[in-house]
Order: sequence, then structure tokens, then C-alpha cells
Amino acid sequence: MADYKALQRIVLRQSHARTGKTKHFKNGTEVQEPVELRIVKYPNDSGYYLFYCDENGKEITDTYHDSLDEAKSQAEWEFNVKSYEWDIFE
Repeated sequence: MADYKALQRIVLRQSHARTGKTKHFKNGTEVQEPVELRIVKYPNDSGYYLFYCDENGKEITDTYHDSLDEAKSQAEWEFNVKSYEWDIFE
């Protein structure tokens, strides 16, 4: 079981095409296009992580943000995800 709490997620659609404003790399290679984004929070950490996930929900990469709103802003900047489009994890 994960040691973080998933707060919100969105499955990316055609309207969420990558803007090209950023590129993510792992071991010197650009990572694949994510299928889903998740905002998660670790216990004892004041920040929020934006997970970029593959078709199986596995994390490809992430970014760190000081607030939930900043994580959502990053998703909007990269993929045109509007704040009202997020689903809340139950």
C-alpha cells in the first residue's frame, strides 16, 4: 500500500494535449505522455505532489508544489486542465 494519500485525479483527454511548455526526463530520456494526473500528499509533508501516471496508474514522474492550487496550476499550464475537471478520491 502506498504511503501517501491520493486527493484528486484526472484522466487526460484530447482536450488536455500537452502544451509543450515543459519536458520531463528520467535517466536522460524524455518520459512518455501521461494518461492520468494525480495530486497526492505524504504524511508529515506540507507540500503536494502532482503525479504523472501511465495507463496502469503507475507513476512516471512527479512535481512538488507548496499548495493544492499550485499543483492544479501546473496541470493547467502543462495540459490545459481546468480546476473544475478534477475528480476527488473517495
